[in-house]
Amino acid sequence: MLEHMIDEPHFEPTSANFNILLNAILKSKSERKLEEAEELVAQMQDIGGDARPDSASFNMIISALSRSNTPDAAEKAVDYLRSMLRLYKNDGYGKAKPDSFAFNCVINMLARSKHEWAYEVIQRTLSAMEAQERQGNASVLLDTITYNVVIGKLALSATITNAKKVMKLLATMEARAESGSTAVVPDIITYTNVLKLQGKVNPQRAASIASSYLTRAMSSDERIFIDRVGFYTLLHALSRSNKFEDAVTARNAWEWIEKSDRVDVVLTSEACNLVTIAYSKNKTEEAAAEVLSFLSDLIHRYRQGDKDTVLPTKVGFSAAFIPLCATNRTNDALSLLKIIKALNIVPDAGCYISMLSALAGRKSTNGAVYAHKVFQQMKEDLEDVPTAAFNAAINACAWVSGSPVGERKALEIAFEIFQQARKENSYDSVTFGLIIKACMHLSKDDNARMKLIQPVFELCAKNGLVGSMVEREMRHLASRLIPGKLPQEWTKNAKDKK
Repeated sequence: MLEHMIDEPHFEPTSANFNILLNAILKSKSERKLEEAEELVAQMQDIGGDARPDSASFNMIISALSRSNTPDAAEKAVDYLRSMLRLYKNDGYGKAKPDSFAFNCVINMLARSKHEWAYEVIQRTLSAMEAQERQGNASVLLDTITYNVVIGKLALSATITNAKKVMKLLATMEARAESGSTAVVPDIITYTNVLKLQGKVNPQRAASIASSYLTRAMSSDERIFIDRVGFYTLLHALSRSNKFEDAVTARNAWEWIEKSDRVDVVLTSEACNLVTIAYSKNKTEEAAAEVLSFLSDLIHRYRQGDKDTVLPTKVGFSAAFIPLCATNRTNDALSLLKIIKALNIVPDAGCYISMLSALAGRKSTNGAVYAHKVFQQMKEDLEDVPTAAFNAAINACAWVSGSPVGERKALEIAFEIFQQARKENSYDSVTFGLIIKACMHLSKDDNARMKLIQPVFELCAKNGLVGSMVEREMRHLASRLIPGKLPQEWTKNAKDKK
């Protein structure tokens, strides 16, 4: 019927006429309804004049595409939006004025798209939407949800380019909020996505953003919404920082939530772990005192019968051992270990390896003695001691520096642990590398070193465990024991070989 009307010489069809048919096609049960709708829109464009697609036409076809499963739906929707903008801006066709519905529909499709180009196009689409609002298009109203969708999409691809775009969008949202906007205000969803991206690209910046948000939330008279996922993400960002101040913020935030009557945040042991992990990044006396204070308070309240008190898991306690052992407070770490066992939290190998690893990496006079103490406790508590624990203990001995007597004692402990590793068949190429390193560091002359190292190296070569670390330490010695090119038999079982 419409075709007959079009053929009438005195009839001038308008988009309104076509929209009736377009609506009917899209509501039909025809399997080709989307294809037929696209053909009709193309016909409208060909006729031109007032028959050209208007806002309603574009909105209907874009909406239909958003509900379809065709692989090129997002691409077609983008093309229709561009046509809409071109008709409105370039051709002055006011009836095609784009609105929030069209933009948001396309943006949501791009957010779901698996195509790589969608990351770039979604940001450009938001920019076009912002431009329409600036130019006075009252039908385009930006809101927090639109920004969050775009930021959420960009956060899925952790690139420096996307991180810059997200930070620019966050700055725009914050500026709008500061100028009094109630429609565009960054919320916990905004920051959660920003932090997920920045945490992968620039962890220190992520921590700074998290610290700023939590500080503002804790000091604000208004109740700033924070959900469980958001709170965990904020603490996670702080836990990756190497700044002591960020660890303090993590603790303050935890205690702020504990004391509040908020029901939007459920505290979990996993989130509590993040507070102690934040302190573990700072191997200072201040961090050791703070983390011990934090845990002591939690444990005290729990023992007093406050069963709502959330304790960390063994992962969180393991992280707390790091600053304690790194600052010569290994006895405090062992006391804490005893307490968590009384709380029916069973320590695993990771707890002991954290202690032993913290004892290495810095010069100390008593690191070997403490390592021996921790190692013996580990032997009592665990049936099987992993190779990583033997290695960590030997490494702690290798870092001892002090009197000849102290260094000799450290070397004795290192060999005692090395012999236990051999007895339990729990050693690898790194084990040999570390015991040779201990000999190199703790022996004062080459003759003494050679007497200690020669039988160790021969055993290492016999087992095919001459790896990169062994080779490096041996070449420091300029030893005749190691040729320019290593025989394959010497290295066949080494995991760290070049």
